[in-house]
Amino acid sequence: ETRAALRFLPREDAKAPLETTRLDALVLTLIDDHRHLLEGKDAHFVVEALAPLTVNSPEAIVRIVVGNLLRNAAENSYQGAIRVRLVKGRLSIQDSGAGFDTVAAARRYTQALRKSAKQGGGQGLGLFLTRRVCERFGWTLAISSDPAHGTLAEMTFT
Repeated sequence: ETRAALRFLPREDAKAPLETTRLDALVLTLIDDHRHLLEGKDAHFVVEALAPLTVNSPEAIVRIVVGNLLRNAAENSYQGAIRVRLVKGRLSIQDSGAGFDTVAAARRYTQALRKSAKQGGGQGLGLFLTRRVCERFGWTLAISSDPAHGTLAEMTFT
């Protein structure tokens, strides 16, 4: 899937025919695919709403973006619910983790990316691809975090 995204992203021809993907069905599949990350934890996924939505994108591309957000939520939640909602073209994933200071995290991310580039590593590729895919398809991604309430990732599909 990552190779598919890397091959697809440079294409800028807006007239190229695209596959469509049923996001609501794919979200359920991806949640099932990520449940193993919660084994041994007192955390679980809760689907609060799942309105039908078809997006103009190959399934592999949507899998990368949504899978990355679900994986981040599962890896950072140790108890409570990871709430998933798909309503009015917006996918929200609210984890129950400890949250983080977004300014400090951005600083650490930039430092790690510089260090990784010097060492030839691949840290940050998931976030980089997620942002690039969103830009390519005109989607928006907003991430907010609060130590008292966890992290909220919201994608709006236009």
